[in-house]
Amino acid sequence: MIAAHATPLKHHGLVDTRSVDEARDAIGRIFCPHFLSVRDRRADGFHAIHNAVEQSGYSVNFVAYGAEVEIDPGELSDFFLLQLPVHGAAHVRCGTRVTEAEAGRRASLLSPTLASRMVWRQNCEKLIVLMRRRVVEDFFETLTHRAAAPLEFEPGVDLTTPVGASVLSHARLLFEAAEGGAALPDSYRVMLRDGLLSLLLTGLENNRSAMLHAPAAAAGPLSVQKADDFIQTHAADTIAMADIAAAAGLPLRTLQDAYRKARGHTLSDGVQKARLQKLRELLLKPGPGLSVADAVLASGFGHLGRAASVYRTTYGESPSETLRRVRSA
Repeated sequence: MIAAHATPLKHHGLVDTRSVDEARDAIGRIFCPHFLSVRDRRADGFHAIHNAVEQSGYSVNFVAYGAEVEIDPGELSDFFLLQLPVHGAAHVRCGTRVTEAEAGRRASLLSPTLASRMVWRQNCEKLIVLMRRRVVEDFFETLTHRAAAPLEFEPGVDLTTPVGASVLSHARLLFEAAEGGAALPDSYRVMLRDGLLSLLLTGLENNRSAMLHAPAAAAGPLSVQKADDFIQTHAADTIAMADIAAAAGLPLRTLQDAYRKARGHTLSDGVQKARLQKLRELLLKPGPGLSVADAVLASGFGHLGRAASVYRTTYGESPSETLRRVRSA
């Protein structure tokens, strides 16, 4: 479960009000127009808080209302909404399906073409990832080379399953990256976004699951080599999985399958290996004043601690140890 002892995105506040009308209007401008009402008019605990950070193709949000509220946005139209309770529970209807979301156990995923309606229980607080419909549908087309049509997910996400736990872990990384601000490279944020989209599309039940789970078409070694060449050239840049698939001339799913069979690891692992090699090269031939943090960011990594951990596992020493050894030689 994501730690809730501190308010997420507390330095990115957009709404902080005890007025229902103000909350409805302000949050409606951030998400979409909606009906909002307090279930118990006698309750005095209503306190709307909405913190948010906009990213490329998505946003991360923390929302709380204090009191029990009913929210009716109808069809979201332009975005998908992954809602992860960090405290309390909510009753969520999306289309004809209903799910009971609960902190640490169950999340909800709303689809833009299905009418939604929710009751957030008293003191319910949620981390919310808003994903632009165009970005999700474009990613689906990259995976399959098929037109997306309306994508509709089962609204319940069981966080106690391996897939659900991975969704929660990816969400945690998205929020950490947003808290990191401009210090983190765009390449890292794009990698996180694509990782979540791939997980949602291939791991959660949706109306296109049969197509996504069908065996991928075979691909030749030339396509895999094209992917490797592109990765090596652009590892430190802001690249998306879609960019690699386009360079290889294949649907992303086909490339992912072929790459795994040819190289023995995933396409994401291939990008990480190329970035590790770049990091190693920078540390072995450091310029004046180069720091480990500088080298990590220049290699396309976005998280110093995780980069250092993978580096140590691969090379048997930490990045700082490599840098000290080279400079003392």
